[in-house]
Amino acid sequence: MSDELDILSASAERLFADHVTPELFTRVEVGEWPDALWQAVETAGFEQAEMPGLGTLIARIAGRHAAPIPLAETILAASLLADATLPVPGGVLTFAAADDVSISAGEKLSGTAKQIPWARNAGHIVVVMGDVVALVEMARCEISPGVNIAGEPRDDVVFDQTPIQEMKSGVSHLEADQQAALLRSAQIAGGLERILSLTVQYAGERQQFGRPIAKFQAVQHQLAALAGHTASACAAVEAAADAPGFFAIAAAKACASEAAGEAAAIAHQVHGAIGFTAEHSLHRHTKTLWAWREEFGNEVYWNARLGEAIAADGGDALWPGIVGAGG
Repeated sequence: MSDELDILSASAERLFADHVTPELFTRVEVGEWPDALWQAVETAGFEQAEMPGLGTLIARIAGRHAAPIPLAETILAASLLADATLPVPGGVLTFAAADDVSISAGEKLSGTAKQIPWARNAGHIVVVMGDVVALVEMARCEISPGVNIAGEPRDDVVFDQTPIQEMKSGVSHLEADQQAALLRSAQIAGGLERILSLTVQYAGERQQFGRPIAKFQAVQHQLAALAGHTASACAAVEAAADAPGFFAIAAAKACASEAAGEAAAIAHQVHGAIGFTAEHSLHRHTKTLWAWREEFGNEVYWNARLGEAIAADGGDALWPGIVGAGG
């Protein structure tokens, strides 16, 4: 990591550590929008982070704190608009890859985009349909509220002859899917880092039979496995951010999603019942991991995509594809 990225990383870490508190989560859980946190993010310019490198880094740090804002979604939507040379509006953005939405005459949208992250809080939504990207004002849409298992907004957005503010064809639906998967992978990597830290700390503090449970070999094996899952996911995400090709991104999301399930189970096993209590922060991070694991393709989906691509290329291309996975 360069000196500049080190400085930005430290700045983002301080920002989220200062603003993302247990009290903030309590307010968010009853429907309050964390305006002070979002304003701090905008002041720092983190929502304008470019993909893949800086955007992935910021998403990872936000994921480490389970920051209850659509930062990754805004970064993604802005990136798609910039790639399409369309103007990027300020404020909160969200994104939909909508197979059930169509464009009618007069550049209007009809259909429903389901489980859209943070739609109720967004000023605009970027909709990708086939090779078309469209920017729509959220105020012109009908929103049906919903949440994922972590309590994050996942709303259905209904378009009923909704005017398109900006539109361009010739974009890559696959590229949009891959960027979304990479950002979720980065958030998962950050979440894994946090639950590893929490679990190692707890195992060192929790006393049983006169000594910390971290001294027991069985617990040490669990901590080692948790560290391994975290390291592999982080390495895969970093590789994909450095060379964001299909193979690298698919591997990153598959690795991160699988690690999310395995690591969360270990963390809760080491913590025991306390990890599920409202007073402890572990469950907040494991719930986001479980939710993010499924979004934009879980490990089953991306492993299948990888297998199909490898089979289509033939056996002679397998090893070159692995060692040149960024392509």
